[in-house]
Amino acid sequence: MQIRTKLTLQFILIVATIMLVSFYYIHNRFRDQLQDDFYESLRSKAFLTGEMLVGKIRDRNGEIFQAKPSNEHNPLSSENISIYNSENHLIYSFSQSPSQLNQDKLNQVRLEREKRFVYDKYNSIGVLYKNKFGFEYIIVAESVFNSSQLSNLTNILLWVYILFISLVALGGWIFAGQALRPVNSIMNEVEAILPSDMTHRLNHSGQKDELSRLVQTFNKLLDRIQQVFINQKQFLSNISHELKNPLNVILSQIEVTLNKERSAEEYKTVLKSVYEDMIELSDVSSKIMQLSKINADGSSIRFEPFRIDEVLFQAKTTVQKLHPQQKISLVMSNLPENENDLLYLGNEQLIKTALVNIMENAMKYGANQEVVTTLEFNPGTGPVICVVDKGIGMEKKEVDLVFEPFYRSQNAKVIKGSGIGLSLVKSIFELHNLRFDVKSVKHKGTRFYIYFSTHNDKVLPTSIKETVAHEKAS
Repeated sequence: MQIRTKLTLQFILIVATIMLVSFYYIHNRFRDQLQDDFYESLRSKAFLTGEMLVGKIRDRNGEIFQAKPSNEHNPLSSENISIYNSENHLIYSFSQSPSQLNQDKLNQVRLEREKRFVYDKYNSIGVLYKNKFGFEYIIVAESVFNSSQLSNLTNILLWVYILFISLVALGGWIFAGQALRPVNSIMNEVEAILPSDMTHRLNHSGQKDELSRLVQTFNKLLDRIQQVFINQKQFLSNISHELKNPLNVILSQIEVTLNKERSAEEYKTVLKSVYEDMIELSDVSSKIMQLSKINADGSSIRFEPFRIDEVLFQAKTTVQKLHPQQKISLVMSNLPENENDLLYLGNEQLIKTALVNIMENAMKYGANQEVVTTLEFNPGTGPVICVVDKGIGMEKKEVDLVFEPFYRSQNAKVIKGSGIGLSLVKSIFELHNLRFDVKSVKHKGTRFYIYFSTHNDKVLPTSIKETVAHEKAS
């Protein structure tokens, strides 16, 4: 069902319900008022008849009056007045053949002094009348309640209801159309956006209403989608370049080597060069796979408590084995007495991978100088790791850019690298909600700070919390 139709029907239903309840109340109130007036009229007639007929009777067994038969049309033929004495005997009736009340109803009238009731087609009222000589009589006045005023009001209310609902339906349809016109405009603009042109943005009125907020939110979504497209294009371009260069080098070396017979030493040299290029390709592909896995579904990664100092020592040992010719030192200070303060909830292997990448970068761009890694415990905030090199450094504007996939600093072009390591580090730290900071000065070196919180389970993403809770339960 169209939203316009649904809004119109809901509007009609609400108004129709309110009108129906209102008209029902008006109709019942008017009917009750007419009935009160009707019974008041019967009551007055009953007392008037009593005054005229039995008001001056001195004897209980006085003469019984009966209405005389008449063949002429009587305008009061739908009414009747009957009088009963103290023994509940009928002593007067306007009708020639009155339908006498039973003793129970007469006793109720005598007990309550006034009683309304309905029998046959009549609405009746019975009153207890006492004349000036102290004799009590029951006077019953009855008539058929058939008000033309109530019928006219019912017809008026019915026609007003139908007319008003018709106007409400028309007005609701027009109002819903006007209310949804901006939505239709937004839909048309969205349909006009093509994947080939993600620069188009929706226009909004600038008013502080829900539609303007929706347009702004959608524009922000388009900004993120456009950035994803840009990153994807840049990623494909960079990865093709990073993979193509080593492959071309390998192919060229093999082709040149196969052109003529070579000595064993030459073959060994070529194989060693090819081996190094294959190691580089393997490293690049491994980092790309890790990066894509983290970005695709970080919630499937297993989180467990681990010791920060142990992971840091393992990372340092791994890097030292990979680069035995360079020196890397590890300094731990102000460690807590309680070993549990060094526990951290996360994925140990990923944190180790991030630390290895940071240390490798420090050694790669450290101008063959010693790299110093420190672990210091702050009782207020938790452990802090700092990796320091005194290498080529970089300009301040490049600090944030180095975390983009395949970005290489201008002064690092001559150094072999893929540009994936720090983007992988950033993804790992964001997955763990780890805060980090980089301070670098060109030609003076770089400091990489990592701030751990021993209460990191309170700031983990919801999906990670659920995964950890499930693992603990099982």
